[in-house]
Amino acid sequence: MPAKIVISEAYCVELEEIVSISEARRAYFSLPTPRVRFTFQCTYSECLALKKPPTITGVNYASLPEDTYRAAHFRDPGVGHVEGCPWQDDEPAASDGNQSGEASTKDREAKGKLHDFIDEFDGTSVKQKAVAGVAGDAGTESTKRQGQGRRGVAKGNSFTNRNSTSSFVRLVEYYRNAYKDLSPSEFFALRLKVVGEGEMSLTSYFPNVSRANPDLPPRVIQGGARLEPRKGRGFMLWFIGRVDGKGVYLRVTSEVMDKYRFRGFFNDTLAQEDADYFRVFGLGRLLLSDSGKSYRLEVEDLNHLTIFAAKKQQPKPEADSLTSVGIDA
Repeated sequence: MPAKIVISEAYCVELEEIVSISEARRAYFSLPTPRVRFTFQCTYSECLALKKPPTITGVNYASLPEDTYRAAHFRDPGVGHVEGCPWQDDEPAASDGNQSGEASTKDREAKGKLHDFIDEFDGTSVKQKAVAGVAGDAGTESTKRQGQGRRGVAKGNSFTNRNSTSSFVRLVEYYRNAYKDLSPSEFFALRLKVVGEGEMSLTSYFPNVSRANPDLPPRVIQGGARLEPRKGRGFMLWFIGRVDGKGVYLRVTSEVMDKYRFRGFFNDTLAQEDADYFRVFGLGRLLLSDSGKSYRLEVEDLNHLTIFAAKKQQPKPEADSLTSVGIDA
């Protein structure tokens, strides 16, 4: 029997745009306290045109990843959708696209075990947010008027592209969940098409910092890092891993943080005093410092950076079978 389609994104009434569950979490933790939970609705245009659009439930997005065992996700009660809504169909048979043979089969079988998966990522397109702030009119009547302010609402045919994304945080969540939920052989079988480069293994697009190549195009460089004492609104992290014997750091200035809409997410994460270290994922390049004694992870946009706290009471995320080749969750 075909599996029921999994909801990978929903329309957020307060943000007035379609978001993945990871984007919803980042926006939620950038609200001032006390925070008000978001209202989610089906993205299909005909469903949103209803007087009472069908509600989608956001699960665990109001908790930081390290504070919940189960991954954040959307749940569809399946009530109130229009006839023909594509989110109400059964999951269609997976297409192999340009893939062929054993690699394609293993990739599809592994992805079939995940709650959400991504076939194609466009790192050249940073999603532009529709409104300047996330909290100013959250929950007000003006943001809830039906048929107004809905940006990027699905038209039905865009549903077929649900496994293609430009959302960096969704890509990272996919990687982390795949690492946690799949066996090592299944995890290594995953493939990803990167716009502008072509297809590659998912793990090769996520090199551990100690194995990152400064000569490569932008990659999701990731690894454990320790926070320098903060002296302003920005922050600086030194990676635990080294490249060619040189230290690697990430610096975000106060000016850059001030301009970033979701800076509250970073502040909440970095403020966790019981964190042993932080897990950093940044889409960018390694650049040699002027002194030549260290490398800097250059991330063009903070939408291409995410950080997770690793708590002291939790076991280290590396598994022996993966650490040996430099893979981190």
